[in-house]
Amino acid sequence: MSALSDALSAANSARHSGREIARLARDRGYTLNHDTAARYLRGDHGRPEEATLVAFADVLQIPMALLREAANLPTELTTPYVPPAESSRLTRRQRRAVDEIIRSMLEPSKTDGSDGADELSSRRARKPASNAARRGQPES
Repeated sequence: MSALSDALSAANSARHSGREIARLARDRGYTLNHDTAARYLRGDHGRPEEATLVAFADVLQIPMALLREAANLPTELTTPYVPPAESSRLTRRQRRAVDEIIRSMLEPSKTDGSDGADELSSRRARKPASNAARRGQPES
């Protein structure tokens, strides 16, 4: 089992099933599938979505910081980001761009967890230098 599943099981003192937890979450306004809840309790899950953690935190009365720590996520702030007041001047297009920047910062890296610069450097190193003619210089 994962550390997150251990934390959820420890907080589930009433021994609710995944179906019961999903129903309790739905009664509180969350969307949590019973199969998803059961998988988290069993330890058969991937990286948790924030909405899933929020639902579990509310239903099982467990602090978000504890769940985020168990899920190996940052624990400093557990409330959603609120942009500054000046953001009210942004257009809809600009707001979507800011939202996409935030999402991209939270996506796990497709490589080894680096920022992608090493992958780019290695691709550039493998690529042979271009032999194309430059202006005024014949190809050799």
